[in-house]
Order: sequence, then C-alpha cells, then structure tokens
Amino acid sequence: MAKLIRGKRPKASIPTASMSDISFLLLLFFMVSTVFVKEKGLNVILPKANAIEKIPRNHSVTIYVDSRENISIDDLIIPLENVEYMMANKLALDYNSLFCFRTDKSTRYGVMSDVLKQLQQANALRVYFEARLKR
Repeated sequence: MAKLIRGKRPKASIPTASMSDISFLLLLFFMVSTVFVKEKGLNVILPKANAIEKIPRNHSVTIYVDSRENISIDDLIIPLENVEYMMANKLALDYNSLFCFRTDKSTRYGVMSDVLKQLQQANALRVYFEARLKR
C-alpha cells in the first residue's frame, strides 16, 4: 500500500481589499435614496376667552407672574420657594379660597408650571386662570 503524503492546505481567506469600497457605496446609496421628512409639529390653537365668569373677590387669592418671573400674591412679591407656605397659610385662614392665576403674555411656561406645582403641594386645587376678553 502506498503511503500518501499530505501537503499543507492553503489557508482560506476572504479578500477585504474592496470591502471599504462596497460599504461606502452602500452608505452613499442609502443616503441618496432616503427621504427626510421635515417634522411639522402640532398645530396648537391657544384658547381665547369668549365669556367672562366673575369670580367672587371675597374668597379669592390672586397670583401674578410677570415677564421677569416675579411672583406676586395679593400684591406681595415672594420667591418661588415660599409659594407653598403662603398658600397653605391662605388655606388655613379660609378653606373656601379660590386661587386666581394671571401671567404675562411673555412669561415662560416653566415658571407657571413651577408655581402650579407649589399650589398642588399646598393642596390649593381650586385654581382659575384669568384671561382677557377677546374683542
């Protein structure tokens, strides 16, 4: 019986010289063929007051926030941190208090949200938003 001598097997390899060319061509193809949709966002129509409901002023607490983020409660300017304490005191004096919230047109919504959170923490939940009559 003849003895066969095995030779060394050639190593299998994948040629990678053109791999970068193929990847760039695929990238270019997807960039050219992709359609980018411009987001339109939500159409938000802010409400205007058609009718005014009179709020009884004997049980009301008025909160003003101006464009410089000054918070005034019944004509007394206080910092944001004291809103909860002040509202808790107002509720202790008169449990039927109504809280009238009025802001300037250019006031940031973040400030209004912070004041509303302070009112919620003080359990002042009867909040009315004042608006001007649309003419």
